[in-house]
Amino acid sequence: MRCILRLLVLFASLPITQAIAADDDGVMGIWEGKFTTPGWESRTLKAKIWGVKSGMWDGVLTVFDKDTVDGEGKISDDNQDKTFAFTGVVSLDGEYFVTATANEGTMRGELTPGRESKKGTIKPSRKSGAPAAFELKRVQVKPPSLGAAPPEGAIVLLAPGKELDAWIADPPKWGRTAEGGMQVSNPRLITTQEFGSCKIHLEFVTPYMPNEGVGSQARGNSGVYVQGRYEIQVLDSFGAAPQNNLCGGIYKIAAPLADAVLPPLTVQTYDIEFHAPKFDAQGKKTSDAELTALHNGVLVHDRLKLPNATPGGVSEVEAPTGPLLLQHHGDPVEYRNIWIQPIQE
Repeated sequence: MRCILRLLVLFASLPITQAIAADDDGVMGIWEGKFTTPGWESRTLKAKIWGVKSGMWDGVLTVFDKDTVDGEGKISDDNQDKTFAFTGVVSLDGEYFVTATANEGTMRGELTPGRESKKGTIKPSRKSGAPAAFELKRVQVKPPSLGAAPPEGAIVLLAPGKELDAWIADPPKWGRTAEGGMQVSNPRLITTQEFGSCKIHLEFVTPYMPNEGVGSQARGNSGVYVQGRYEIQVLDSFGAAPQNNLCGGIYKIAAPLADAVLPPLTVQTYDIEFHAPKFDAQGKKTSDAELTALHNGVLVHDRLKLPNATPGGVSEVEAPTGPLLLQHHGDPVEYRNIWIQPIQE
């Protein structure tokens, strides 16, 4: 490892800023629960709800039978009246009409056997059978490596009470947060030190921006550039199918192997093992960089070969070492607890 040209800034004089506005609407997120109707005891439910506009939500309700998916369907609340009343259709052994109301962390509702109308839509039909009542609770998921302590030999880049002299910012607009983190703003942030092969742990929080479309690049966008060259996306893409340009994706190279995205305002984790590209004596690349990544404890990339650098980093020319870069993309994304453990190869 070596140091790049350092621009030291007195970060201690920066004001403490709030990482994310306290704008949790109490509805978006993950809900889990069970049926309260006799005969449905073996089944459980899980809902993912995301904001689509102010006062409007979409989601997916999934029914499990002894941990096996039994059926699912889309639910939504498009009333714009903040009554938190959801409707939709779930496919089980037939079509069931969903009605549910959320209030103060509890969602109660029913699945009613449906009938198809002449227009092809499903409507509830109590003549087809009794409804099944359910109750869900809003849950906060904690990634298994959240708050992970740096191992021996690791280089701590961001932690509560630590000065920010491990980073370059010009001008110094990187605000500290009350949680000991750092909120990105213009320009990007780069470590003063360069790294080759290494293990990286970092935590991040995306803001809640429901007026931007689900999967939009304007919805809590940032990025982590390993070696300043290979970007793993940071974005609020909760509710969207995995893609290479959404959270957990390697931009323009690979989509995540699984959907591990948590709701905005939730602290999420990346645990990355990176092996730097190799070069011969003439500087010709002899092997690609390789990356394995866990997103919130879920394997999303497994020894993925990186054939080229990502645009927007320090350089598109690959090299044996490089800094860690946190991208500014116009949104108030917060980072916390960042450390790197070099790997000797």
